[in-house]
Amino acid sequence: MLEAARALKKMNWEIITTTETSYLLGQHGIESTDIYKFLNVKEKFPFPPTLHPKMELALTTSKWKNIDLVFDTTYPVKQGIDVGGHTLIALACKGNRLVASNKNDMELIINALKKKKADKKFRKEMIRKAYLKIAGFYTELLGGKNTATVDVIHLMNGENPYQVPSYLFVSDKKDGLSPGNFKQLSGEAPCFTNMADFDCVIKVMVSAVLAYKKMKRKAPYIAVAAKHGNPCGMAVSKKSPAEAVRGALWGSPLAVWGGELITNFNINAGLAKIIKESGRRKKEFGNKNWMLDLVAAPGFEKKAVKILGVNPRRKVFASPALKNPSNEKKTQVSRQVRGGFLTHPPHNYVLDVKPGGNVDSLVIAWAVSFFSFHGGNEVAIAKSGKLLSAGGGPSTVAAAKTAVSRAKECGHNLKNSVFGADAFFPFTDAPAILAKAGCAAGIVPGGGKNFGIVKKYFESNKVKVYFLNEKIRGFYRH
Repeated sequence: MLEAARALKKMNWEIITTTETSYLLGQHGIESTDIYKFLNVKEKFPFPPTLHPKMELALTTSKWKNIDLVFDTTYPVKQGIDVGGHTLIALACKGNRLVASNKNDMELIINALKKKKADKKFRKEMIRKAYLKIAGFYTELLGGKNTATVDVIHLMNGENPYQVPSYLFVSDKKDGLSPGNFKQLSGEAPCFTNMADFDCVIKVMVSAVLAYKKMKRKAPYIAVAAKHGNPCGMAVSKKSPAEAVRGALWGSPLAVWGGELITNFNINAGLAKIIKESGRRKKEFGNKNWMLDLVAAPGFEKKAVKILGVNPRRKVFASPALKNPSNEKKTQVSRQVRGGFLTHPPHNYVLDVKPGGNVDSLVIAWAVSFFSFHGGNEVAIAKSGKLLSAGGGPSTVAAAKTAVSRAKECGHNLKNSVFGADAFFPFTDAPAILAKAGCAAGIVPGGGKNFGIVKKYFESNKVKVYFLNEKIRGFYRH
């Protein structure tokens, strides 16, 4: 509060405060006007006269003295019902004033005023945050959980450049894997698509690491390369981070161009150079740059940030939580639909099988098929700890054909590879495509009236398949 008051006085603002705050500021040599004096109210009340009609005039009209900024943190419901504070904030919103409902927002306003960027867009963002705080307050009074005390991040645009304004609301500030809680180290402001894609890739990474933990194995170095949130390359290495990065980028080297890369290990200068460009890529495709739009890791060396930041469009994000991730602690997730929304428990299943020597490839094939979306009924193929390809439907046959075709187009050898599928196989047609392509093992949900026939087909073709419970399916982004 003191820092904000000093900053405002330096910018020649008049400060109006409650009696207690005025006394506190005075002790530190900061001049302010007591609200009783400002309103010319003679009678004393057991609470500040913030709801006086003159306050409403000052906050919502230009017919009297004009108040252009309100800073009120309010007190929590457990300490009482702060109707006055929330009403004051609401009046400031109504009058299109600058409004801060917490210390962080006040810092944002001070910085915006210093840089002369407190424009209409900025005011609208602050007002939106204030309304969310008010909504959370009344929700809590009704017996609900106050999840509306959020941080609001202004995004460059929506899914398309014409969709502005666009915002990211962060309701869980303690979740280090929330896209909004990552620290951005370099690059321009992200857009809606960046954050939506980022969230999907985080889910793939988290699921893979948790699978290793569930099977009581140490998670190796893991790198996931994706395009629009769908993995087109993923690799693990017990030897070195560089091997994992190269394996992920070369899964589908053309598809990943302009995509995302996420790791569970720190990025140093050497790794940054690998992520930035490749001599082999120059020879094969005529362009050495990977042109990744987003790179995320637990941490980055300063030199690494400088190397990756050469491209101002590349967003570099860091969160230590990537080293030891966990699933979201939610009981319900929702998705908006026209006229309402859908809700159900989160998709937090973690793979738990005993895959023997194929553990790395099975984890990759399972994680990619279960937590990506290539059109439905996803099928992923991996080998030697690297993703070879992934494909979607709408049918399982189309998904299997696409996955096999994409792997071959990238020059991958499918002999002794491993597949993963996010839905049961209703017939033997998709299994036949995978078996003939060279898959020696796989993981897929059981179920369907032809389950016995499908199982027997794999056995007769010597394909070792791990069947999950028929209630466990992918369908992550339906």
